[in-house]
Amino acid sequence: MPTFHYVALDRRGEQRKGLCEAESRAAAYARLQEQGMLPIRLGNAGHAQGRTLRGLLSPGSWHRRIRLDESFYSLGMMIQGGGSLAQSLDLLARMSSGASARFWVRIRDAVEGGQAFSQALRDHPDVVSPVYAAMIHVAEQVGRLGEVLERIARYEEGRRDFREKLLTSLGYPLTILIIGLGAVFFLLSRVLPRIADIVTASAGELSWDTRLLLNLGSWMESWGGLLLLGLIGMVFLGVTTYKRRPSWRIRLDRLIWRLPVVQKGVLARFSGLVSFQIQAGIPLVQALQSSAQGVGSLFFREKMLQAAREVSTGQPLDGVLWKQGIYPDVFLTAISAGRAAGKLGPFLERLGKLLERETDASLKRFAALIEPALILGLGLLVGFLVLAVMGPIFDLTSRVG
Repeated sequence: MPTFHYVALDRRGEQRKGLCEAESRAAAYARLQEQGMLPIRLGNAGHAQGRTLRGLLSPGSWHRRIRLDESFYSLGMMIQGGGSLAQSLDLLARMSSGASARFWVRIRDAVEGGQAFSQALRDHPDVVSPVYAAMIHVAEQVGRLGEVLERIARYEEGRRDFREKLLTSLGYPLTILIIGLGAVFFLLSRVLPRIADIVTASAGELSWDTRLLLNLGSWMESWGGLLLLGLIGMVFLGVTTYKRRPSWRIRLDRLIWRLPVVQKGVLARFSGLVSFQIQAGIPLVQALQSSAQGVGSLFFREKMLQAAREVSTGQPLDGVLWKQGIYPDVFLTAISAGRAAGKLGPFLERLGKLLERETDASLKRFAALIEPALILGLGLLVGFLVLAVMGPIFDLTSRVG
């Protein structure tokens, strides 16, 4: 059963901290309420232990350390519990720490200065997505701020879990590859030259494979640094050019779009964004436009913005997307069924969860296939190196014997 860490206020208004076991976050919140406490912060206990050196040192990491899922969930609970926005923001800022506390202090000060909550969030697009700010703006107008904040929190939590699954699926194969290449480099640059010196000093003859690897190791020792710098420069130049030339990005994204796992991943995120906005009261055309901006594929973004323009003229969404001819049948069928039933938002929400599960399953299958392939390939390579290293020693031993 999952364990949640909480910060809550008891009946006397004193702060309490602890752990609570429950089937879900909502169940944990209900259990704490039954004990007479008002949760003001509730998060998965495992996440508190999941910080890594990579996340702490990477650029802009202090923005990523602001847990929007926990913050929005706590804020939504306090607002739905009867607290005012200003009081809830002040309490959230005092209960937070580090970068999160500094961020919410700025938001609290902006709101107390007369700025709308959604506008204060819009001033920090590097922390809060403009899509979320638009949803919060509509929620402020219709009086559903707490509900929408909890909806965003659940979506952010799902995204975080999906990213963790992705890193877990790809992390082990990459680790194997790095360790294997490191072993190959060590054998070529350190072990093989010393053995070759011993063999040649004893008037021995090196085999062709040993000579080949010696030449390769010598070349890597002489030019490996320059080669590495050149590769880094090429990657940097390629990434810079890719970012500065949208036409190149669209062409590359068009090629990548043919991969089913890419289609499912992009459509899962898009479906989730659209469904949340529609159910939050945002008009369909605006939801399509803002959700398209929240997806990384420029090719998909261009097509969906074109579809939004056609929908704004009165054309049905499912008909427009059918004409584009780039979407899988499950996506088109869900939109047609949802539109016919008048429940496009719920249909897209279920579709997003389905596509996310399928993407996760595809990544797991890929990892299951790539792991033995990498192990076999690296095993053959290391075996060849070992034979090239040990062969001269065996020859020398046989001659001495």
